[in-house]
Amino acid sequence: MKEELKREIAAEAAKIIFANEGNYSSVNADDNGALSVGKVQWHGNRALSLLKKIVQGMGAGAETVLGGTLYREIMTASDWAGRKATAEEKVKLSKVLGSVQGKQVQDAQAEEDILLYVTHGVKMGIEDPQSLIYFADLENQGGAGASKRVGNAAAQKAGGAGKVNLAIIHTAALADRVMGKYSSRRNLVYKKAQELFKGTAGAENKNQTGGKKTMTEQELRNKVVQTARGYLGSKEADGTNKKIIDGYNAHKPLARGYLVKYTDAWCATFVSFIGIVCGLTDIMPTECGCGAMIDLYKKKGCWQENDAHRPQPADIIMYDWDDNGVGDCTGYPEHVGIVKEVNGNTITVIEGNMNDAVGERTLQVNGRFIRGYCLPDYASKASGVPSASVPSGNPSSGSASSAEQVYTVRAGDTLSKIAEKYGTTYQKLASYNGIANPNKINVGQKIKIPGSGVKTYTVKPGDSLWAIAAAQLGDGSRYNEIKVMNGLTSNTIHAGQTLKLPEA
Repeated sequence: MKEELKREIAAEAAKIIFANEGNYSSVNADDNGALSVGKVQWHGNRALSLLKKIVQGMGAGAETVLGGTLYREIMTASDWAGRKATAEEKVKLSKVLGSVQGKQVQDAQAEEDILLYVTHGVKMGIEDPQSLIYFADLENQGGAGASKRVGNAAAQKAGGAGKVNLAIIHTAALADRVMGKYSSRRNLVYKKAQELFKGTAGAENKNQTGGKKTMTEQELRNKVVQTARGYLGSKEADGTNKKIIDGYNAHKPLARGYLVKYTDAWCATFVSFIGIVCGLTDIMPTECGCGAMIDLYKKKGCWQENDAHRPQPADIIMYDWDDNGVGDCTGYPEHVGIVKEVNGNTITVIEGNMNDAVGERTLQVNGRFIRGYCLPDYASKASGVPSASVPSGNPSSGSASSAEQVYTVRAGDTLSKIAEKYGTTYQKLASYNGIANPNKINVGQKIKIPGSGVKTYTVKPGDSLWAIAAAQLGDGSRYNEIKVMNGLTSNTIHAGQTLKLPEA
């Protein structure tokens, strides 16, 4: 199953799970022998792990809220399997969970956990999206043992895991010695899952453009760049780069059968991961090594040896740090990135493992250290006809960025004045730029102005990314394009928030 489809399934499962569990601040002091906390009711040791992350992120402020004793216990304890909370502790924990840092950590952890639930079901051989949603809720409620037990029973009844459908797994859950005790929740999840992924028996045969029948070459390039942008800031220091390595390793078959380690260099892994997320592995072959990646593109006839080539957005640039800058570099490649844009003679590149993080680099066309370019055949995906050969170069510059403008705040500016100048409202600019206090902007601050070519949507109560994608783009499965275009780190959105939308 493609990574993109798994993420779509996990996003839908998340909405059901969140509705079944608590809110950000909720604390169940004694949930079958140990406390449960937060929006998906992390239990026992999982609650402890979550709280450690929140407290570490809050810094000294956490101790002020929790008090020294509870703070030190959270930071040093290793076992909360039987830990319950007093009434006083419940109030303190609720405040920490409901903080800005608490909500951010919960959003990220919930998304990671639920994707793992879905992945577990896929590894068991379950293919039906509705069944995987139901499976994920089982695992969140009863743990991996319960979901595995019910999944195996369903597979036996269906004559194989690949034949399991929603009705079969629901029947198996109701007959289970543990999960059958929660028939009300089981019936509710069954009804909700029935309404999702209708008619997706051929979901695995969707083309790799995010659900659209066709996309232009420029739209495909934009999708790759926007997806890469969504991971800027992921770094080794806080472990946020691990989702990149995990996502690469989850895709099968692994290049040369090698499972990338967290201690490995991961620049090529990042490029491959973006191809996986975008569903473009047929034109962006996966590899974790730069030299081996070049070999794959050479076999496809998509390798550009000329250092002086003028790239386009979403082309893949290879580096050789031993290049002396004289003539065409033919040394061994040591680093790789994805071209974000080309303005004049300046190339901006998004790279994984750049100072142990996903970051941006700028360099000049035909500059020193350029080894060459891997050129995914985006045109063939747009037209369905493979290109005859590698292009020799494009004299015109390209950009995957939208038509938005950037305004630099000057002395005496207010958000209202800037909005009036560009024919918009200060509320829209505040939401578009993530400004919490519209009355406070600083000289030198960059304010993004939506251009005429940028379509936006204001989130309404009850909206989800999937629902917005379905209504505005005609395909709910394109929710991830909205997510990465807006730099969202989770699927959580709020009423009043302004979202940029890709082309329909």
